[in-house]
Amino acid sequence: SKLLQCAVTEERVIIGEYRADIEADRMAEKQLASRFPDVQVTTSLEGRKLIPIQEIFKIEERMRRDTEQQRQKGYDEGYNKGISEGQKEARKVVANFSGLITDAVKQREILYEDARRKILELVLQIARKVTFDAARIEPDITAEIIAGTIKKLTDKSKIKVKVHPDHLPHIEQQLDRFRGDSTAVKELVIEADSRVRCGGCFIETPTGDVDARIDSQLDIIAEALHEVEGAS
Repeated sequence: SKLLQCAVTEERVIIGEYRADIEADRMAEKQLASRFPDVQVTTSLEGRKLIPIQEIFKIEERMRRDTEQQRQKGYDEGYNKGISEGQKEARKVVANFSGLITDAVKQREILYEDARRKILELVLQIARKVTFDAARIEPDITAEIIAGTIKKLTDKSKIKVKVHPDHLPHIEQQLDRFRGDSTAVKELVIEADSRVRCGGCFIETPTGDVDARIDSQLDIIAEALHEVEGAS
């Protein structure tokens, strides 16, 4: 009929009191097919595009699945982001903790080295005190040092021995002991010198001087111990 022919050829047709927009229906159907491809669309006798009631459940199910997928996607992204951020923070904590351990170890080593040095200094101080106290009480220690030093001299022709004033009387009584059986000693003089502490002596000869003071010998020992300590 003329009415049906018009419905096919025109973009807009009036069916009774209903106006159908064919192009709009086509676009709507196309969008629906793109969004919900499994939903069936029917056309009424009047040319209207209809969605059967059973198809509505498909749309609802599809929307529910899409919503769940989006929710899960958001959860996964948030979870992964949280894991990533957590790992970053964990690495920072581990790095800081490692730094603290390293600093603690270094500090312990510093304290250990400092303690060793202090102990060494304390030992040397005790050794000096014990040695000087013993030498002050027993002047024969000075005599032993003088006798031993004179024996090692290369030039014994003229010897001047300086000792602490408190030990001078006792040392002067030991001249024969210092000369011994050697005929190389031509002149032997004993002098008091307050710069020389008890237990040691300072000997002058034509070819050089010998510092046999106890404090000088202890300084040499201390220096050697510090070198060994530094190398360890």
